[in-house]
Parts: sequence; C-alpha cells; structure tokens
Amino acid sequence: MAGDPQADPAGKAVPASLPARLAIAKQLLAAAGNVLAGRNPARRIMSALRRLAGPSGSAASVPANEPGLRIVRRDGLESGTGPVCLFVAYAPDGRPFGHTLSYCASLRRAGARLVLILVTDRSDRDGLDPGPDVADAVLVRENSGYDFAAWADALRHLPDLWGASEIWFANDSVYHSPSLLPGMLERVRASGADVVALTGSAEVAPHFQSYFFVLKAAPDRRAPARGFWDGVRPLADKLQVIRDYEVRQKAVLEAGGLSVEILHPAPQGPGNHLQQDWRGLLAAGFPFVKVELLRDNPFRVDLAGWRPLMEGQGFDVSEIAFHLGTRPSGAAALMELR
Repeated sequence: MAGDPQADPAGKAVPASLPARLAIAKQLLAAAGNVLAGRNPARRIMSALRRLAGPSGSAASVPANEPGLRIVRRDGLESGTGPVCLFVAYAPDGRPFGHTLSYCASLRRAGARLVLILVTDRSDRDGLDPGPDVADAVLVRENSGYDFAAWADALRHLPDLWGASEIWFANDSVYHSPSLLPGMLERVRASGADVVALTGSAEVAPHFQSYFFVLKAAPDRRAPARGFWDGVRPLADKLQVIRDYEVRQKAVLEAGGLSVEILHPAPQGPGNHLQQDWRGLLAAGFPFVKVELLRDNPFRVDLAGWRPLMEGQGFDVSEIAFHLGTRPSGAAALMELR
C-alpha cells in the first residue's frame, strides 16, 4: 500500500516519511565518514538505530512532560534569583562521567544554581541524579538536536529561569581546571556586556563558540535572546545546528540591541585557536581544554607533554585519562604522548 513503511527481512519498519529516512541516511553517512577518518562510528550508528526504532518506552516509564524530556528533580531552584547554569552532558547509559560532575560542582561553588541536563541513549530516559551537592535540578533528555535543543527545552520547561540574574550556558565538551575557573569567571563578572563568551571563531561567519557563554542582560532586556531560543528546534544534522544556531546567535543578539564581548577573540585567518593554541590559552590562565582535542586531535597539533602541563594547571588528569579511555577506538592523547 502506498505510504506504508517498508519492512526489512527481520520485520522491522523503515519510517515512511522522506525526512525521517533522510535523517537516518545522514547518520549512517556520518558513521561511514568516521570510519574513513579512523574515528569511532558507534554514536552515529546508535543515532540511526534509534531513528529506525521510532518512539519507544511505555506510558508508565516515560513521563508526559513532553516527548524526549523528563524532569527528575527541580527542588533546588525553588528559591533564589542569582545566576543559573544550564549544563548539558552526554550520558549514554544515564550516568554522567566523573569529570562532568567535578565541573558541575565547581560551577556551583562559583555561585550558580545548576540545572544538569543529561542527554541519554536510554529509551526510558532514566538518569542518575548526582545529588544536591552537584546539581540543583536534573533533567534527562533523549539524544537528539545536540546542545542547542537541550538548552532550549530546559528554558521552555523551566521558564522561571528567565528571571535569573544571569544565565550560564555550558556543556561537557571541555575539561576544566578548578583552580583556573574562578579567574575566568571573575573576568565574565567584570564585563559590562550583555552577553559574554570565551572564544571566537571566524569560520562561516564571525561568532562565539558555544561550550560556555553567559547571558548577563537584565531580564527585561532579554527579548532578543528569548526569541532566539524559542526558535531553536532539534535538528539531526550537526553542521546545520552549527550554521543555524551557533554561528547565527551572535548576529541575532546584536541585531536585537544586545552587546557581545568575546574574551579571547579569534585571531586573523582560518583555524580553531581554541584547539590550535591550547598551550597559549593555558599559559594565559584559560581554564579549559577541549575533549575533542585530546580524544581525536582533529588539527594534528602537538600534544606531547599534555599530562604534566595540564596537571600543573590544576586539571585532574586521572579523571581525564579515565574518560578518554572509555573510547573503544582509543584516543590520541593516550598513546605515547606523556
């Protein structure tokens, strides 16, 4: 019958709609690209399998907040109007890694109420609550749409957060130094800009990178930001997320009258100075190193001596090494580079 799903030999249905099939094909093509590049394709393959499986989980196991999101706890948000941090972390089996919990705890010690948004591959959207010492609220979300969709969902489900004095956006794509983080946050606090980001990029268009940025504009001046986040939707293509949201955000906010300061602007010319100048940034007191740099080293930069260098700057190298070692394909930094 026209429009019916096509069945595979095992009896599983292939989604009938063309957009759904295209989304699956994109994930499989990305997995093939990872194989050719020598990277682990498991995450892309799992994403394709989830889309093939379609909606899962019984009504009893999945709360009806909204498809894809579950609020586990929010009691820590009931009082206070100070800074709030929306922290997105990938937890494939629902358990966040140790380095993620350490980073969240550091942000809470810095004075932010922390909303931990666990992105998981579990069909029941169950996640481990690390407790009030780490997070003031815990959300669990299906693995779709990347960090921008997770941040947007949190703001839709917890709209009172728009009244916080500041909104910090953070994710687990970086390792952090607890000893260097307070200095960076002091620079953020000292800025008079409406939005403060850490590093810039000139790729595609001038923008700021989204692993950590802060909305400081007063609540009654946040209409441009609210309009931007109200328009964020879960996109399956990572490059489209980067183009439509990460690259576009700075221009949208500035067009709405908000000022943006980037503490470490992008240098002239192509490249990614967050990764290519990681040593120089550390020497300047920068508290982060990208996970991708140590895991994949996509720009083939010199990583020799990363362990003693990062340990000397206050990073927990044992936590970092454990996280890197969870990759079945290994990681660049775990080879002979000591």
